[in-house]
Amino acid sequence: MDFNWQNYFNKELKKIGDFIKENKMRITMHPGQYTVLNSNKENVYRRSIEDLRYHTELLDLMQLNSTAKVQIHVGGVYGQKKKSLQRFIARYKELDEHIRERLIIENDERSYNLEDCLTINKSTEIPIVFDIYHHEIYNNGKNLREAFKDVRKTWKKKDGLPILHYSSQRVEGSFGNHALQIKEDHFKSFLEEMRGFNYDIMLEIKDKEKSALRALAIAKRLELKNLNI
Repeated sequence: MDFNWQNYFNKELKKIGDFIKENKMRITMHPGQYTVLNSNKENVYRRSIEDLRYHTELLDLMQLNSTAKVQIHVGGVYGQKKKSLQRFIARYKELDEHIRERLIIENDERSYNLEDCLTINKSTEIPIVFDIYHHEIYNNGKNLREAFKDVRKTWKKKDGLPILHYSSQRVEGSFGNHALQIKEDHFKSFLEEMRGFNYDIMLEIKDKEKSALRALAIAKRLELKNLNI
């Protein structure tokens, strides 16, 4: 049975969108790990398109502008990284325009680093979410400032401010696990290195709002008044 959720939730989604706009929020959506646009399996690819369409329609029904984004990773390597990267580019170009308008990609810590994402951007103009932690693990030798200069060029005015993901390694966790709470010294070092740039930060830290409040307090002490977290 088909369920027209768009019509059923239309009024509620508009109310949510109005609340977001009235409170000057910016939101993004991050589909799950099984949404893989460059998958070498046709059924996964087709389901991924449907998932991207669903997330895009949610933002559209909230009547949010093009600064509200849908974020994904590039995907798998499948033993052929160059071919898999080109497959992402080709499939991105086949997406409906309203999906492309919202889609952004993130550098990861294992398969596609910032340089790979910049290669994709040259062919697609897709904006890049700059994940600081992933860049610390997997990079081509660029420091944060050098890397961010490249990242911000991928964002047009209609896309809003560039988005950065901030996190750090969980000391007692396995490789790639995010810290339970913000590490003040690490965060201060990051802010100082990025001083002078304008961007939105998303904290990928387990205790969420608690660390967000601490981050704002740290930024205030450093006299960074326009930090968006």
